[in-house]
Amino acid sequence: MSAMPISIVTPCHNMAAYVARTVESIVSQDYPRLQYIVVDGASTDGTVDILRGYGNRINTLITEPDEGQYDAVQKGFGLATGEVLAWLNADDVYHPWTLSVVGEVFEKFPDLEWLIGLPSMINAQDQCIRLASGPAAYPQAYIAKGWARGRFGPHLQQESMFWRRRLWERAGGLDLRWKYAADFELWTRFARFAEPVAITVPLAAFRARPGQRSSHEQYQNDIRAICSRLPPPPRVWRCLANRSLAMGCLCRLAMWRDCQVISYSLQRNEWVKLRLRRPLSRSSLGQLILDYALARSRPQPA
Repeated sequence: MSAMPISIVTPCHNMAAYVARTVESIVSQDYPRLQYIVVDGASTDGTVDILRGYGNRINTLITEPDEGQYDAVQKGFGLATGEVLAWLNADDVYHPWTLSVVGEVFEKFPDLEWLIGLPSMINAQDQCIRLASGPAAYPQAYIAKGWARGRFGPHLQQESMFWRRRLWERAGGLDLRWKYAADFELWTRFARFAEPVAITVPLAAFRARPGQRSSHEQYQNDIRAICSRLPPPPRVWRCLANRSLAMGCLCRLAMWRDCQVISYSLQRNEWVKLRLRRPLSRSSLGQLILDYALARSRPQPA
């Protein structure tokens, strides 16, 4: 069986501290049919020298001024030739098994359009600091209505996503009017055409690092503007979820919906796609209790 062709785009600008980790997490997998495109926004901190050091292991390197991250992503996908597409930001990383798993499941399931891995998180020291307890249900209609935004439904982790080229083409690519949340808006359009399928293994790790708080707030402002044009969640759901962060988590844990999940069968020694009911939460009750305790904890005296 020939490998599924995969195209990965990495946008970056002044990311010398982390970009090598990102690139290594991709090129070290030696996936046989990988097209790797890096679009740099004319960095001035040594990022370009680091990228050039990879030679032809990066298939295409563009370094020129751009209009921001999403402009760079759009530019990169304009050069992509793979059947499966994804982008990985210049501080996040793939796991060592990611591309082989992605290539295999897209080859095995021809009707698979949109894959979401189990979210994981690392810190600035590359330590794993979070791993979701299990895959959530991602109801297609909820995503199309913009409800997958935290309290009402699980966030969709961009770094863990892969999709077929035809889905990208049908949805029409990124809407560059949204400077901070063009990915969120893209998912609402993806969901008009395809149901996301969760896989029970982590595919990528989001890097939590200093300086992200302000961009998170701007991201949320964009999301509110996008969702103002979409149908709101049911009133009862909104009232409960908005009472507190804990109540929102419990609401997601209590709401179960039909979904598709891909998991590895040890008995059959192969990936299997199932339809079953799952909660809208990726966290177990035990994890929610731990998160609540962590949020209320105080630093221990030295």
